[in-house]
Amino acid sequence: QVSITIIEARQLVGLNMDPVVCVEVGEEKKYTSMKESTNCPYYNEYFVFDFHVPPDVMFDKIIKLSVIHSKNLLRSGTLVGSFKMDVGTVYTQPEHQFYHKWAILSDPEDLTAGLKGYLKCDVAVVAKGDNIKTPHKANETDEDDIEGNLLLPDGVPPERQWARFYIKIYRAEGLPRMNTSIMANVKKALIGENKDLVDPYVQVFFAGQKGKTSVQKSSYEPLWNEQIVFTEMFPPLCKRIKIQIRDSDKVNDVAIGTHFIDLWKISNEGDKGFLPTFGPAWVNMYGSTRNYTLMDEHQDLNEGLGEGVSFRARLLMSLAVEILDTSNPEINSSTEVQVEPATSVADNCTGKMEEFFLFGAFLEATMIDRKIGDKPINFEVTIGNYGNQIDGMTKPTLRRKKEGGDGDEEESELLQNSSEEDGDEDGELISISSSQPMKPLVTDRNYFHLPYFEKKPCIYIKSWWQDQRRRLYNANIMDKIADKLEEGLNDVQEMIKTEKPHPERRLRGVLEELSSGCLRFVTLADKDQHHSSRTRLDRERLKSCMRELENMGQQAATLRSQVKKNTMKDKLKLVQNFLQKLRFLADEPQHTIPDIFIWMMSNNKRIAYARIPSKDILYSIVDEEMGKDCSKVKTVFLKVPVPLRGFGPAGWTVQAKMEIYLWLGLNKQRKDFLSGLPCGFEEKKTARGQNLPSFPPISLLYTKKQVFQLRAHMYQARSLFAADSSGLSDPFARVFFITQSQCTEVLNETLCPTWDQLLVFDNVELYGEAHEMRDDPPIIVIEIYDQDTVGKADFMGRTFAKPVVKMSDEQYCPPRFPPQLEYYQIYRGNATAGDLLAAFELLQIGPGGKSDLPPIDGPTDIDRGPILPVPLGIRPVLSKYRVEILFWGLRDLKRVNLAQVDRPRVDIECAGKGVQSALIQNYKKNPNFSTLVKWFEVDLPENELLHPPLNIRVVDCRAFGRYTLVGSHAVSSLRKFIYR
Repeated sequence: QVSITIIEARQLVGLNMDPVVCVEVGEEKKYTSMKESTNCPYYNEYFVFDFHVPPDVMFDKIIKLSVIHSKNLLRSGTLVGSFKMDVGTVYTQPEHQFYHKWAILSDPEDLTAGLKGYLKCDVAVVAKGDNIKTPHKANETDEDDIEGNLLLPDGVPPERQWARFYIKIYRAEGLPRMNTSIMANVKKALIGENKDLVDPYVQVFFAGQKGKTSVQKSSYEPLWNEQIVFTEMFPPLCKRIKIQIRDSDKVNDVAIGTHFIDLWKISNEGDKGFLPTFGPAWVNMYGSTRNYTLMDEHQDLNEGLGEGVSFRARLLMSLAVEILDTSNPEINSSTEVQVEPATSVADNCTGKMEEFFLFGAFLEATMIDRKIGDKPINFEVTIGNYGNQIDGMTKPTLRRKKEGGDGDEEESELLQNSSEEDGDEDGELISISSSQPMKPLVTDRNYFHLPYFEKKPCIYIKSWWQDQRRRLYNANIMDKIADKLEEGLNDVQEMIKTEKPHPERRLRGVLEELSSGCLRFVTLADKDQHHSSRTRLDRERLKSCMRELENMGQQAATLRSQVKKNTMKDKLKLVQNFLQKLRFLADEPQHTIPDIFIWMMSNNKRIAYARIPSKDILYSIVDEEMGKDCSKVKTVFLKVPVPLRGFGPAGWTVQAKMEIYLWLGLNKQRKDFLSGLPCGFEEKKTARGQNLPSFPPISLLYTKKQVFQLRAHMYQARSLFAADSSGLSDPFARVFFITQSQCTEVLNETLCPTWDQLLVFDNVELYGEAHEMRDDPPIIVIEIYDQDTVGKADFMGRTFAKPVVKMSDEQYCPPRFPPQLEYYQIYRGNATAGDLLAAFELLQIGPGGKSDLPPIDGPTDIDRGPILPVPLGIRPVLSKYRVEILFWGLRDLKRVNLAQVDRPRVDIECAGKGVQSALIQNYKKNPNFSTLVKWFEVDLPENELLHPPLNIRVVDCRAFGRYTLVGSHAVSSLRKFIYR
């Protein structure tokens, strides 16, 4: 919701005018009333614009305020001056608003004229769930100081100049087939013409204006060489430029792919800063899958909303800005968008073409949603259009790479008719990009798994890209510094929260790591500065990153000496700013190698995907530059492509969980691409690669396996998500490990279930060397569900844990055993949804069988039947506490479902025990309780950090014994209420 109050205007330029203000947000226009013959009209009129769109779309909308000199009643006035900014700029202001600020009006038709007056207004943007604050009233004299209260974000100079933005569009490649209409097929049959089925053009949106290139008829690799020129005030109050490749079609003109350029990322406003500049560089576009259908349900993804699920195309473009000298009489004063021809760029300007090699091994595929059905399942990996066999093909003929092809065509034609004469010195690699289809097996009533036991399928793909690894390397170094910093800060906060001794020492250590990391970056990044294909943005970004990091390193070193026990909190805030700055700097605006997509296919249909940034798995000889997941086994969750309408639950369910190993690097550096895999396997190769040692395997056969028993000690969860309308849930937990799963019992009506239950998983088989299992065991996934009366279970959250491992030759004794209960944060989508208190141990079953394992001792509960409680050494020791509550009264109760609250009551609950307050008979007459003091007794752990929260709920008692939840609150820590 955008609300705008137009208060008054001053110093409007013009004679005998009757001004009207037109307020535009996006496509909607509203007008104020007309004031007669005045140059300083007073309106004080309020306008509200409502939108139901995703935030991304909202923030790009332009707010435009124009003052019109109205001649007659038909509203066809002449423009005095206008002002515009995007909604996102307002939203990033404190409290999401500008209050009583003066907008500078300028005339876009006449660049040489100065300002045309001032307009005083309030602009506020409110999204769902934001708190609205009314700003404090300043005294009137301050507000009349126009220059001191301009409607501009901090740091933007009041005297803005006009500038030209040149966006050059050179060419694109790898476009998808867009038109599979019947006509095209008929034509093909009759005339035998075989044209590319797409007519692309590029459209650019900036500051409320749009320009477009010419249409290149039927071409998957269109050449435009045109530039689009915008004229706009600088610095602009709109932060993104939107660039779209569209398909021109009389019936159905649709976006093929969209990319946003953030002006803050390609410029720097400091003293040593630079104007926005970009490229010439390739931009990768992602969107919906490439098989074209007229009614594409994921069309939103091509408009740049949501996360793209497939590579669509790449576009070569550049951007430059020139500040206009408005005093020059020769200047072209029009602000209309111009389209002009541009000179083409040399082929090698974006870097030398290099051959890259991508290798992947699938070590596990479990938690496959049973709704998919039990058709055989396989996985396909793609990088750009390479490896895409269903819908990536764009060329009927394949130019061999040696004859100077761009290397953008598909390899799949080779797959069908590969013959022996292709054999190169390494036995010509033909990419194998998908695993063999395999029938899934049942894990439990919700999930399947694939039987990848000792035999793990592999894929490998050769692809050709311009070599711009330096950009990714620099981003990786900064990301790694930031990851380390984030981990350190989380440690420090955890130490403060659990009151461990000396958090300040840990913070000093974190700062030391940070400053050495920054200095290391400065030495590494400075290596190959004079590379012919480096753009101006590369050079400027490098300079500014080096300046920033050198600076940060010095500040961190100074801060380290100032960290004392009492200054801890303030210093922590400063260090958090470092983290944000690092993340901002590490994001590289000029793309290089496209992201990698892993698709799960069932019956040749695409079901679910994961998207992995190429920089994360990129290999480098220098350790700091290597991607964080390169040659490591990583857990990946596949999800369905979510159209934007399906925020919420559609995006939460996991379609599959995979353990996958990936390596991407130059083909000539590929000798160590298997080095990070768990040991103990033999390579299986295709027939032609048998005796070639460097030839990649199509599967790995593990010869060693270890047998384990997993014990999951599920003690308790707290602050869970309230799934029922009563404000409570009936939760149970489901634990997944490799191909097994088990559930705890369901506990009714609670947000803090104490399951106190031990789940034992027997005969868990893991492949690889024993010592690797001990240091890096597989992860355990725990999902929390709410059991509905109807029998369907609703998803409430998910968390992950690593077990403590004991090999058969180790003693079961302190310090590692028995394991301590720990808190694991539960997530629901991206939001946190409570904590799980549990411990997990993985015990190797040695040659003596299970009899050698530590016995499971613990009271076997007669009432609970076969359910094992958590054993004594692990479960917390409880003592009896008495909780006393003084009930006072209730205030400010809001309406519930349009009905007023009449007879409220308060329920207090802690660890399954609790009390209810007296009922207030008539809230309007007397909102206080009749009985003041109540108490209850409860068993709580002696370790105060394990205390569950105390939940307070207010319910309204309606007729016929019905209750409605008015609101709830959780007191997360009882420690401050303990009587000592």
